[in-house]
Amino acid sequence: MIKMPNNWNEVKEFSERTKLPLGAYVCKVRQCRVQDNDYGSQLAILFDIHEGEYKGYYANDFDSQQDQNKKWKGVLRIWLPKEDGSDKDEFTKSILKGTVTAFENSNLGYTWNWNEKSLEGKLIGILFRNEEWEYDGKSGWAVRPFRAISASSVREGSFTLPKDKPLTNKSSASSAPSYLPPSDTNGFVKVDEDDELPF
Repeated sequence: MIKMPNNWNEVKEFSERTKLPLGAYVCKVRQCRVQDNDYGSQLAILFDIHEGEYKGYYANDFDSQQDQNKKWKGVLRIWLPKEDGSDKDEFTKSILKGTVTAFENSNLGYTWNWNEKSLEGKLIGILFRNEEWEYDGKSGWAVRPFRAISASSVREGSFTLPKDKPLTNKSSASSAPSYLPPSDTNGFVKVDEDDELPF
């Protein structure tokens, strides 16, 4: 006879993860933080899908994770300018301005005030793209957040999907079949110990 585990009634049954289709979605911002790393500062926008068939996708994904180190995967990261006068920095400013404009166009009466917390609770369109990943000798493709666009352009379908992003330094040893990456390979880390949701 098989012995019933102690926490059997609390154990979540295994189910396949639903893969998010490539496209654009109207999303709602849950948290925003500025994160610093070795390469500079980023605006990390934690969001969930707010409209359509995949509403609540990231909350459902987070709840279904059984790892101790659960990760919130709905995060759009925007590099912040360094003010170093480089062409790359001008491009960074352009992306940031496009993001700010998308927020202003998606939320009637909202004006950007340089406070990232003011984005929390706001709607935004997010365009996704296919990105190749590699981890522990395996590789595959995942649909990941790419850029902010206006919510109206998502609703109207007036957007163009970006090109797929293959790995630039893919090792030749990575010939295993594609599958979804492990939950700890997305590079999302906690910002602060008092974060309400880890990302």
